[in-house]
Amino acid sequence: MKKIALFLTTFFCLLLHSANAQELECSVSINAPKNQNVDPQVFVNMENFIREFMNGRKWTNDNYKEIERIKCNIIINITEIPTEGEYKASAIIQSQRPIFNTNLNSMILNVQDKTFDFNYADLQNLDYTDNGYVTHLTSLLAYYAYMIIGCDYESFSKEGGTPYFQKALTVVNNVPANEKSRYKGWNPFDGGISFTTGTINRYVLIDSWINPRYKDFRNAFFTYHLNGLDRMYGDAAQGRMTITSALTLLQNVNSDNPNLLPMRIFFNAKSAELINIYSKSDMSERAIAVQMLSALDPTNADKYKQIGKN
Repeated sequence: MKKIALFLTTFFCLLLHSANAQELECSVSINAPKNQNVDPQVFVNMENFIREFMNGRKWTNDNYKEIERIKCNIIINITEIPTEGEYKASAIIQSQRPIFNTNLNSMILNVQDKTFDFNYADLQNLDYTDNGYVTHLTSLLAYYAYMIIGCDYESFSKEGGTPYFQKALTVVNNVPANEKSRYKGWNPFDGGISFTTGTINRYVLIDSWINPRYKDFRNAFFTYHLNGLDRMYGDAAQGRMTITSALTLLQNVNSDNPNLLPMRIFFNAKSAELINIYSKSDMSERAIAVQMLSALDPTNADKYKQIGKN
């Protein structure tokens, strides 16, 4: 009877998990320098704790099915360990969403954070609250969790990411002044922004994204995904036309704000996808695409020339 009871309990727990899965399906990898006087198991433990933190929490009040979880990656590259438990690091944060009626995914966030420094003791529980500051590592992770979720919602509904972008901004505001001095990337004027490498300032990214002045960027982000990319399965030509209209909106934003950080992040994620989309169009459309994309994303201008050659 005990075995039956245990089986039934496990079965119903699995059903509940399946019906109300967490939002993120995040893979985590940590690359640590060799020849450090640190037990390699420390990094294995750290990887597991971060993975559980991202995937085991409920970040929203919505009920997700297992199939709806947002696929994302966090790659942490530890560059230096000055003292025990102190880590100098950079990180790559990526997320993707499915393209309607296909088995393909579209990358929607691709961030390289060069100031992902943190302190962590082996087997330390990763605690976090939306109402305050606990540790720098969990603030970093929570910030990117909300950015990932916000971008996902933003791609399916107009300005749908607002509640989660606001939560990301709250994370920024909750970092104490002394910690902002110690760890870069939270203050408006912190250095480290490089549009060629994708390095970002976390405050600038979220503040720019939700600033009403750049509303056309958010409109373009939504239009590109739901009205453009998701409709290409039925009418590829019409889908491309809609994507071109989204790029036109981005031109309007870019003319006044050529270094807008959300725009750089957008093209970090989309350059390869855009090449693929326009390489299947006619020559006149390709020529227009090359001109538009090269102006909007000069970092990848040489790559966009491939569109005209295919």
